[in-house]
Amino acid sequence: MTPAAIARSPSNQRQSQMTLGMAQLAPCGISEDWWLKYLGDVHWQLIAEAVGQNTTVFRDVHGRQLYAAFCATEFKQRQPELVGLGRKLDVRSELWAVGRSRIQSNHSLLANGVEVARFKLVSTFVAHMEAGNNASVRRAKPYLIPVLEPAPDCFAQEASVLAKQYRNNPQPGADYVRLPTHIGMDFNAVGLLYFPSFTRLFEHAEAATSPAFKWRPVKHRQILYFGNIAPGEPVLGSAPNGNLDGFTIWHSKENTLFRGLLAHCDVLRF
Repeated sequence: MTPAAIARSPSNQRQSQMTLGMAQLAPCGISEDWWLKYLGDVHWQLIAEAVGQNTTVFRDVHGRQLYAAFCATEFKQRQPELVGLGRKLDVRSELWAVGRSRIQSNHSLLANGVEVARFKLVSTFVAHMEAGNNASVRRAKPYLIPVLEPAPDCFAQEASVLAKQYRNNPQPGADYVRLPTHIGMDFNAVGLLYFPSFTRLFEHAEAATSPAFKWRPVKHRQILYFGNIAPGEPVLGSAPNGNLDGFTIWHSKENTLFRGLLAHCDVLRF
């Protein structure tokens, strides 16, 4: 087997400025969905730059295509009232190493020098062991491995500890709701349930399982990702043990039976 190559990082940070329009904004604050999609691409691009590639297509030593699958994400919004149509945001992104096989990006959004939101994304490389079968997705080692500085925080390590707890002691909960997924809206170019779609599904689960739910902007959301589904498969959303700050999404069998934990979300709203 050909050993993986070590690629020195020419750059692990990026700064840009954006004028906010409808797509980037929610009724109050920023659009979490839009920014996850945008910063997910920035995450991929920073990895590509770190290994000296001009494309975000990654491969293993056998030439098999890899994907930067997200293990955990965090969104914190501090002052949603400071953003609005036509205002400018400075976006600062940094890439860090968090262990042997994971990479973390931190993104700070600033209005006139004041941080209004922050995102953290942690990924690992995966590949289809069997073409077209999402159940066959497994971790895989890229041919080019970037050399990065260790992350300045413990987010990835703490998320990993929590993920083990939820994986070892899954709690479906008594109340659940069936959540449809849509191939053209929720799945990405390689047929995987796109990670921002998990956020949309959690929003639906929260609205359906929380008494008298009234939308408020998110102050803090953390999501841990455990698996994926085939295009178009429905999932089940639940609030374990009546915990209305934490929600889970499950792979379902025959639309009504819990089959496997797909993701866990903790959310705090203003």
